[in-house]
Formats: sequence, structure tokens, C-alpha cells
Amino acid sequence: MSDSSSRRPVRAAATDVDATAADTGDVVPAPSSDGAAERDATGSTRIDPATVDAASGTASDDTAAPDDAPSGTASSGPADAPSSDAAPPEPPTEDQLQTWLEDLDGYSGVDTLLTLPSGPRALIDLTHAHPSGMAQLLSGRRTRLTTLLRDPDHSARAAAAARALRTRVQELAAEHGIDAAYLVFGTATFTSWGAGTRGRLHAPVLMARMELSLRPGSDDHEIQLTGQARVNPALLRHVRREYDVRIEEQELLAAATASGRFDPQPVLEQLRQVGAGIPDLTVEYRLLATTLADLSERLHGLDPRHPVIGALVTGRPVGGDTHAYPPLDERDPAQEFLVLDADSSQQEVLDLVRAGRSLTVTTPPGSGQTQTAVNAVATLAAQGKTVLVTAERRSSLRQFAARMDEINLGSTVLPLADAGESATLRSALVRAIVRNEKAVPPDVDRVHDTLRRHRDRLAEHVRSLHQVRDRWNCSPYQAMQALATLTATEPAPATQVRLKRSVLDAMLDRTELAERLRRAAELGSFSRAASVSPWFGARLMNRQQTADAHRLAQQAAEQLPPLRRRLDEVATASEISLGDSANAWGEQLRLLLAVRDTLDRFNPDIFDRPVKDLIAATASNAWRRERAIEMNSVQRSRLRRVAKEYIRPGVHIADLHTSLVAVEGQRRQWTAIARTQRHPRIPAGLAEIARQFDALAALLDQLDEVLPVTSETGLRTRGGEELQQVLDSLVADQETLATLPERTMLLESMREQGIDELLEDLARREVGPDAVAAELELTWWQSALEAMISGDDFLAMASGQTLRTIEAEYRLADEAHIAAGPARLQTILAQAWRRGLQAAPGQAQALKEALTSGSITAAGYFLRTPDLVLPLTPVVTASPFDLPAGVPVGTRFDAVVILDAESTSLPAALPAIARSRQVIALGDRHLDAVAAFSVDAGVAASDADPHIPSALAALAGVLPERTLTMVYRQVDDGLTAQLNDQFYDGRLEWLSPPPGRAGGLVVEYLPDGTGLPTSDGDVESTDAEVRRVVELVLRHAATRPAQSLAVIAGNRRHAGRVADAIRDAVAEHPAHAEFFASGPDAFRVVDLDRAAGVVRDRIILSLGYGRTPHGRVLHTLGDLSGENGRRLFAVATTRARHHLHVLTCFHPDDLDKMKLREGALDYHQLLERGLQPLEQAGTSILAGTVADGGRITALATGHVPEQSDTAPSPLVTDLAHRISARGLEVHAHTGGLDLSAVPAARGVAPTAMITDGSERYGAYTVRERSRLRPALLERSGWTYLTLWTIEVFSDPEGLADRVAGFLSAEAPAFLTGAPAATAGPDGRTDADPSPGADVDRRSDRADGAGSADGGAGDDRGDGDASPADDRRGLAPGERRDDGAPEG
Repeated sequence: MSDSSSRRPVRAAATDVDATAADTGDVVPAPSSDGAAERDATGSTRIDPATVDAASGTASDDTAAPDDAPSGTASSGPADAPSSDAAPPEPPTEDQLQTWLEDLDGYSGVDTLLTLPSGPRALIDLTHAHPSGMAQLLSGRRTRLTTLLRDPDHSARAAAAARALRTRVQELAAEHGIDAAYLVFGTATFTSWGAGTRGRLHAPVLMARMELSLRPGSDDHEIQLTGQARVNPALLRHVRREYDVRIEEQELLAAATASGRFDPQPVLEQLRQVGAGIPDLTVEYRLLATTLADLSERLHGLDPRHPVIGALVTGRPVGGDTHAYPPLDERDPAQEFLVLDADSSQQEVLDLVRAGRSLTVTTPPGSGQTQTAVNAVATLAAQGKTVLVTAERRSSLRQFAARMDEINLGSTVLPLADAGESATLRSALVRAIVRNEKAVPPDVDRVHDTLRRHRDRLAEHVRSLHQVRDRWNCSPYQAMQALATLTATEPAPATQVRLKRSVLDAMLDRTELAERLRRAAELGSFSRAASVSPWFGARLMNRQQTADAHRLAQQAAEQLPPLRRRLDEVATASEISLGDSANAWGEQLRLLLAVRDTLDRFNPDIFDRPVKDLIAATASNAWRRERAIEMNSVQRSRLRRVAKEYIRPGVHIADLHTSLVAVEGQRRQWTAIARTQRHPRIPAGLAEIARQFDALAALLDQLDEVLPVTSETGLRTRGGEELQQVLDSLVADQETLATLPERTMLLESMREQGIDELLEDLARREVGPDAVAAELELTWWQSALEAMISGDDFLAMASGQTLRTIEAEYRLADEAHIAAGPARLQTILAQAWRRGLQAAPGQAQALKEALTSGSITAAGYFLRTPDLVLPLTPVVTASPFDLPAGVPVGTRFDAVVILDAESTSLPAALPAIARSRQVIALGDRHLDAVAAFSVDAGVAASDADPHIPSALAALAGVLPERTLTMVYRQVDDGLTAQLNDQFYDGRLEWLSPPPGRAGGLVVEYLPDGTGLPTSDGDVESTDAEVRRVVELVLRHAATRPAQSLAVIAGNRRHAGRVADAIRDAVAEHPAHAEFFASGPDAFRVVDLDRAAGVVRDRIILSLGYGRTPHGRVLHTLGDLSGENGRRLFAVATTRARHHLHVLTCFHPDDLDKMKLREGALDYHQLLERGLQPLEQAGTSILAGTVADGGRITALATGHVPEQSDTAPSPLVTDLAHRISARGLEVHAHTGGLDLSAVPAARGVAPTAMITDGSERYGAYTVRERSRLRPALLERSGWTYLTLWTIEVFSDPEGLADRVAGFLSAEAPAFLTGAPAATAGPDGRTDADPSPGADVDRRSDRADGAGSADGGAGDDRGDGDASPADDRRGLAPGERRDDGAPEG
């Protein structure tokens, strides 16, 4: 054995056990880099999972120690918990420990091994049984009680005692894990003077386990010996300690079988001889059937230096967890070790467990206590740690073992209750060895690669969607929601103008700009009336400018008529055609003046002919050469003479050539306007007319400077009549002119902000004052969205189809990853097994010999092969009361997991805590069900000390506490909500089953439930209620025999009457007898005090109180009205896995709430909800969806309507309208859903929809939102659909069609799910992202949209808005059904 002294995963005890550990907050040393086994400070072997996974191609399952963990949100323990890095507190003294332990005495009543039960209901005396019956009994066969005791009186008394014994045996086994049924062979009576045992003691001598059962089809009982006889261990300890009398058990047992058959007489005689020195010793032969348990010295030898025990004694919390853990979505899958699914609250617990922290975990019913425990145990085992799993309720241990077996890890668990038999232990160890020898490392590299890539893409999608861009202070999701809000207005904005990036950047707060737009619209800037005003667009900035402009118009209007008359006279006199514009008038006046000057120098005849030849003759040689004119000197001389003949006498012209050029131009112009061929005639007064014209032209030019005209459209380009009309209208339109300065200033300032195109668009469409703000918001948010998407490759390429494919492939990869967890653990254990065989050959040989001989015992297994315990059975399950006798005193475990710690007493849990360094307690303090008990069937449990804390309550005061918040099993939404509000501070989450499948709660009122009051004044257990319970039970046995059932009665008398009535009914209906047979999850009838340990598929809760014959109600509802009434109510209403049937003789109207107390008030609330007419689940989503001005104003400051727990987002609202337009019933916020749609056809699963845009969605891990929650919804009967915001925004019509396809009786394949994912176990897929749909969303709401009607876990314990018109821009008594399938 020397080869194992320093490598024991299950450690031999020392006097300083675990003293080297500072406290449970210390971190287990990290594995060595070379993967070799290493030992911690207490001598435990540690196995490096990285070494194990090297063979399978996976990375280490072990994360870095928390000291090396990445930064993040630190988990904290109790508020006053010191840091785990602080020096360990001073442990309590031995005296302090003993004083503390004294307060825990009395939990299990009197020690039955030293004070034998003696009441008439506490034992069956078989001392004088019939010899033939005795022979049959001692041979190990089932023996009827009437065969043993044939005297009718004796038989009757024995039958009454058998019923009491059987009830107590079943109670002890189910609720405390104690097998208490024994046959006693001989008794020893003596006087004791020891402390605590002073007086006469009456102890069994030999004791052997028996089974006491009810014979099928009769009232008779059967007894069968099931174990070997052993000497009373308490007797041996007592006489050795008190009288120094050492009795060797093996010698006594040898005497019992010396004759070849079992005979207790030699043992009794030898005891008389050996115990001669014991005062007043009397040994006599008696054969008794009774209840016994060795519970007296379980708390002896506790070490005050144990950190958790020391904290319990002193009340000082142990160190909390101050380290950070990486976010779940950033962890390498190869570094994650799960064998079952885990939500984020469960994963937080697993992180602490993995870091070596002790903690308590609050596990509300249905939140996955067993699942979390399995993952925690697997995590610890993968770290090379041994784990003790304990619980008083045997059903909790059975459920844990069954869950481990489901995932092929059952061979890693050694149930201590089974290890007492060598054959059973041998079978378990052989099974473990075969597992290790056949373990095959799973190939998970490609699965992890696919999982990692797809998880990152899904996480990146949510991050990109919600990441606020600092440049515009908004996210794409907010932009989409803002646009959906805008399109929900009536009328909806429709601009298609987009803003430049620089304009976007300068318009983060558009409140003031929107106000200026609204004011400009009020002033008519965008109205047609304003656009037809002659002053429209005039650039006048103040009143002076408007006054000056009006004066100019008035002067021009006054001067124009006389000028036109004078011009008409000139035209008539000159015989010319008057021009058609002021500009033409000016040109003609200038021509007339020029002609007049020419006629002053030349004869009028000069205009009779062209003078081009004269021009050439008088020109220079260079001029002629440039124009290629050939003219000789003779011609030039002659023509110059001709030219001079046209000059008036006395006139000298210095430059004849230039003058002739002017004459030729004037002749051409005159010809163009002259009405005759006569010489030009120039009337008198032409200069005055020209001055009048110049004055008018100056006025017109000044007006053109302020009017929105150009040189081509100015006033001087207008004809006389038109010009007069314009001027008259300018003069007349003083009303427009009055507001023109403000309007002009507004428009100029807004143009400076870069929204010229928007202003033009608003004017073109004549947008009114109430709508301009929405138009501004539309152009800003659409421009911002396009800018954000253009800069985000992921969003630019994302589409609903792509995301669905990625999610489907992620689900496959993640499922494969979790499914590989058990095989990974098996590989770890197999490699540890091989190393153990090499490192400890002596232990391997000892194990082989023991297995070969078949004589292996649990003690020998733990003591002789300690290094092989870990690789074979790293997990041991045991009732806390079996632990002291089943595991050697020196054996230590690395961790203990206490299941249902709220129903495990602290005294019971202390030995398990003392044997383990790390303590993980799971339970629900709201259901704290610890009650003292007595092994003695003649002593009522209520007579024992009730002030014993549960392990959970005590440990929660000194250890960090975490809570599981997701409820996977619940029978009724309303009941769950009531419990959540009343007991769990609203912290729980759950997903509701589909409508029509949520009838897991039935409240049935019995109007004839009356009776006479008892001596206590209560009307208990009415006949009507008893009859109805029996009817329901027999109906269940006939129609649902595969489902387990229990009855919870409101008081003991009612429980007794119901049990008797059912027993009688079964006797009359023997065909149902099999349903009522003993076994796990067997039918039971319990009162409220004993309901905590009973979890069944269906529960009948029968209050057991009624009204008087006159209908009077007594408002004291037994224990429900007591100080523990609220706890009892919570216990009773959470025992059903699927269906809870409540029977009541009270109608809510019968009860006065003012007279009810504690749990009776909760019960009244349950009755009110259960008996009122059903209301449609969820809230109507079609009411109140039109966005008001306040919401538009909020958008201008960046406040975007978001998804909330009480209101859907605008995008979801818009989608709901579209779905409703297809004739489907749509609801929002139904039990954790964002949207749900119910089909009209029967047999079609309704659709549950959850959007990726809510804060709640973003808070979940990718695993939760993309796999766990969808899978839970699908298992409960929903068709699940993720509402990808990018798809809801870009293609709402297509998405509404998809939903309608889901809900049609014959849905096309392309509508009923994502494309077939090709990811297999290797994780390979061929999906590529496809381009996203155009973000300029054009699809409109379907016409005719009307209003719609109406507004990772396991079982806990055993136990109108009108349609939009051509929208452009962005469209944005009794429920009988079973509950939802358990998660």
C-alpha cells in the first residue's frame, strides 16, 4: 500500500484534514503544463484535461485559474464576504464547535439502537411466532404475517403495527434515505451512567434488514429478510466507551452460524459472558420487527478547522469569488466542458464550481437543478476530482443517477446504497473498467471550428445591429425602428432625398431645424399659393427691404403706362414695329437715337442702299487683306468720292470708315423693324422718352435683384401687358410680402445646412407644417442607415435567409459539441485509469483479486485502491445518513454536491461537508422543508424538535449564492407568475406553451362540499371531496397509468380518509392494483407537511376543508393559515411536473380575504384565477400603433422607440399588421415571446416569434437565443421563427407570407423551415452570405388590414390601424389539457 500513500484522490483521513486549505475560496492548483498528474496541498491527485484531450485532438477542458482569467464582470459573494485572497480567519475552538453542535440535537429523535422502540405501533413481536412461519422467514422467503402470528388477536395487533411501521419505513426511505426496517434477534437491557444516556437502556443485539410489504390483493403484510445479521454497532461502541468492554463483532457472528444454520442463542449467551461487568445487564431472546437506524454519532469527530464548518460555527462568510470570467460567447468551445445544456445562470454556477468555489444555488422548481448538478459533477470529474453527491430524498439521488445514465455516464457513479452488497459493487466496478478499456476519443475539432465560426457570426450580427455609431449616435437597429415609426404615421413621409455625410454629421439634433421647417411651412414656403405669388422666392431679409421693394414695384407700375404710350407714339411716327419687351424697347430707343445722330451727319439717302463697298473703299489695306477684298486704287478713289457725297455740307467726319460701318448696322436694324421702305423718320422728344425708359429700367433692375429671376427671366424680358400685370401683382400682393423676410431668412439658413434638395422636394410636394418634421426625420434616418450599412460588411451582406442558415448550422454544431461531452469525460477517465495502473500496480492487483474473489466491499475499495477510485467511479451518491457507515472514516472527497439542500437538514449534511473541501448546495429556500423526524414508528414526527435549519439556509449565510432563473417546467402561466411575484421577486423567466396546450391547471369547485365541524371547530375532509378524489385517482389509473400521480391533502385527517377510501376502491377494482404498487414515483397520498418530497407527473391538491351544512365558511384553513402557510402553498403547487388539479369546497366569493392569513391568501388568489373565465393570452398588437407627434419629436433627439416587455417595437407592430391582414390571429408578449400567431385550422402548430432586436434577446448568449430557447419552444408545441430585424425591415411582406405558410394546413417546404443545413458532426457547411435586401424599403402594408381578436432544464426535485395608402419610402370554469412537455 506504500505506492498509494501520496496519490489518493479519495484521501485517507488525518487529524489535520484539509487544514492546509485556507478556505473554500482557494483555487485548486492549475494543472501542470506537461499534463502529468500532480498533487494539491492535501494530497489529492489532479488530472490535466489538456493531456487527455490531446489524444482526441481537442484542446484543454480546463480554463486558466481565475487569477489568470480575462477581465470581465466579477461575480461576488455575500456583501460582507471577505476577499478570497485575504488571510484565513481563525477557526473556532473545539468547545465552540461542541456548543454549536448541541443546538442541532434532536433532529432524528431518540437513538433507537440504544432505546428500542416499544410502543404497540412501533414493533411487531414475533418471539412466539409459529415455527413453520419462522422457518420460512429465516430461509429468506416472503412470509405472510398471518403465517407467523396465527392467533387472531395477535394478528390484528400485528397488522395495525405493520401499517404504522410500513408508513414510517416508506417515509424514512423516501424523505431521508434511511432503510429502517429491521428484524431484531435478542435484546440487551442494562444501566448506563454516561452523559446523554443515563438510565436503563434497551438495545437490540443482532439486527438484519428486512422488507415489509403489503400483500397484493389483501390486507395482509409480508416480511422478508433482505440482509445479513450484524451486531448492533451502537451497542458495541457504548459498552466499549462506557465500560471498557471490547466485543469483537466477528466472533459473535461466527457463534451465530457455528451450527451451520443461523441461531442467535449462542450470540446472546456469549454476550452475557463477555458483558458480565456491565451493570444490571439482562440479555434475552426476542424476535422483533421494528424500525432502527444508527444516527447517534454521525457528528462526532468534526474538525473545526474545516473552512465551511468553521464559517458555520462562527457565522463568518467564507471568501467570495472576486475574479472575472470571459463572456460565454468568447470562450473557445474546446475549453468548455458540458455534458448537458446549460443556460447562462447555470453556466455562472459551473464557472464557480470549476474555479473551486463553494457556493449555494437557489433552484426554483423546474429550473434545472439536476441538470446543473450533472454538469457540475462532470466538470469536477474532468478536473480530476472525486465528488460526493448527497441528498436526504432518495428520489433526488435516483434522478441524478438516471440522468447520468441517460448520457452514458452511469458507470462513473457509485450509489453507496448499492455498494453494500459485494455483487452489486463488483458489477459496478466491472462496468467502469469496461468503460475505460473501450473509451474512444471523440473527434470534435471540426465541430468546434464550425461552432466557433457560426457562433461568432451570430454574435457579430447582434453586435453590428445594435452597436451605436459614434459619428451619428445611433445604431442600425435604432435607424430601422425610427424608420418604422415614421412609416406608422398618417400620412407617412415619402421623401426620397438623401443627405451627404457631412450634412448627416451636423444634424444629430434636428429639433431646431424641424421647428424652422415647420415655421417655413406655416409661412407658405412649401404651398402652391406661395409659389404663385410674384414675390415667391424674393430675397428680402427685413421690413425695410420689403418696403423698398414694394416702393420700387409701385413706382415701376406707375411709370410703365405713360412710357408705353410715348413709345407707341414714337413707333407710329417712325413707322416701326414696337418691341415685345422692355429690353427691346431700350434697344429700339438706342437705335433711334443712333439714327438721329447719323442723319445729323449724312443725308437720308445713305440708308437707301447698302454701303459695304463704301466701307471697304474707306478701310485700310490691312482691313481689306484680312477680309480678302480686292479693290484697286481707281475703285477706291471713286467710291470714296461717292461716300463723301452723302455727308451733309459743313460736316466733317474724321473717321469716315467707322461712321459708314455704324450706318450699315443701323440700316440693317432699321430694316428689321421698319414697316415701310421709306427713309428713317425720327420724331421729336426722343431724348425725353429715353430718360423715362432709363428710369423705369433702373426700377426693374432693382426689383430683379430681390426677385428669384435671372437675366433670361427678369422683368425687362417681359412684354408690356405681362410686365404691367407682374408689376400690378407685386404692388397688390402685400400680404405675401409681409411674411417674406422671415420666410427668406428661414430658407436661406436651411440651405446653408445643406438641405436644398429636401426644401425643393417639400415645395414640389407641398408638404404641410404638420408633416415636414417627419420628412426631415425620414431623410436623416434613411441616410444614416445607408451610411452605416455601407460601412459594415456583415450587415451589407446579411439577409434573413443567410441568418437562418447560419443559425440552423450553429444548432447542429452546438448539439454535437454537447453530445460529445460524455465521451470526452470517458476519455479523460480512461487515460487516468491507464496512468493509475502504471503508477499503482499494487492497488491494481488488489482490485483484481477482490473482483475475482467476489468478496469486495465498499470499505476495501476506498481504502485499498484509493488511486483507482477517480478513474473508475469519481462520483459517489449517498444519503447523508448512509455516509458514516458506508465510507471509511478517513476517506475524503474533493467536492460534495448537496441536492435538494432545502430539505436536507444541516445536521444530516455536516458529515458530508466535513469530508469535502468544496461544497455546492442546490435547493430552494422558499420551499424549505426540513422537519425533525423520529425513526420510532410509535413517535409522531411532530413531537420532535422542529427548529433545525436546512443545509441550504445555513450555508447560504456563509457561502456565495447564485440563482437559476429560467423555468423549464411549469403547469400554468398564471400560477408561475403568481409564484414568481410572491416568492422570487420577479426574477424568473419562462416560455409559455401554445394556446390550447397550457391547461396544466384545473381548479374544480365542489358545491356540495359541506360537513359538520370537528371538535377543533373546522369542517375537515368532506365526503364530497373524498369521493371526488377517489374518482379522479381511479380515472387516472385507468386512462393514464404511465403517468405518475400523487394526492396532496390539506390536513392529516383528510389524507388518512383519502388513503383509506382509495385502498377500499382498489380492492373493488383489482385491475388497477398494478398502478398502486410500490416503486419509484409510486402513487402516494401525503399531507402538506410531507409534500416536499413528492414530485409527480400529475398532482391532485385537495384542500380537505369545507363549509358547514348551513353554508357558513370557517376561514381557518389548517396549516395553510399557519406561520408556514406560504411555504406550504408554494410546495403544494410546485410538485406537479405537468398537471395540477385543485379540488376546493370553497368558491372565491365564499371567502373574505380580510379573514385569511399566510398561505390561505395565496390559495384564494389561485382560486380566483382558476375559476374565472379564461382570457385570451397575450395583448392585442393592432391597437394604438400610429406614431404621434411626440414620438417624431423624440426621434429628432435620438430617442428611438425600442422593444420592451410591455410594448412591441414599431417594426414588429408593422409585421403584426401584415400577418393579421392574412386572416391570422396575432398577439404580442405571450409568455416570453415577442409575437405569436395562431392558425385558424386545427392541428397546425402556432408560430412563436422572437425578435433579435430586444434588449432581452441581446442579453442571452448565442446558445440560449439560437438553440436552447427555440428548442424548448418547439418541444412545447410551437413552430419557432426568429424575427431577424434586417428581414423584418427589408422584406416584411415576404416574412408575413412565411408566417402564413407556417400556419397553413399544407405549407410548402420552402416556408416551413430554414434550408437543410449540411453541417454534420464534422461541422462542415456550404452556406455563404447572400447580399442583403435593399435598405430603401418600398413594400407597403397590405390593404384590408383590420383589427385582430383580443388584445435548459429538467424537472425540479423528484421530485386598426388602417392600411396605409401607397406608402413610399420605408415601410417599416375548467381547463383539461395537460401542460407543456417538460424541458
